[in-house]
Amino acid sequence: MKDTKKISKAKLKKIEQECLALVIENSIVFMDEIFIYTEIAPSSFYNAGLQDSVLLKDAIDINRAKLKRDLRLKWFDSTNATLNAALYRLVCTEDEKRALSSSAASKNQQNSDICTQEEYLKSLKEMGESIENAD
Repeated sequence: MKDTKKISKAKLKKIEQECLALVIENSIVFMDEIFIYTEIAPSSFYNAGLQDSVLLKDAIDINRAKLKRDLRLKWFDSTNATLNAALYRLVCTEDEKRALSSSAASKNQQNSDICTQEEYLKSLKEMGESIENAD
């Protein structure tokens, strides 16, 4: 059953400011994380329409941007090849992305030359014979 009680504008503004302070203080990046730090019930929050608050959305967007920047800086300083490749994909041009994906596709095509069981057994037999003949 939906809560039909109206909240006064003053109380709504107070709750919004409280939530905004929590978002900033705790580097919140998802709206539902607000409920971890406050006693506001999710139903009250949503019934009041605070999920549509431009102030809260903007603060969360700023926190996300800061987090992404921090991660990119860590990736930049890292020697981990996976992180370096991920960072490169983020910053490369469209032409470079196409070149990366086409080289990956050609590698996959080269690796798709899978031999049959008969060919594999034949190559094992030939290797064994060449080892015996080497003596």
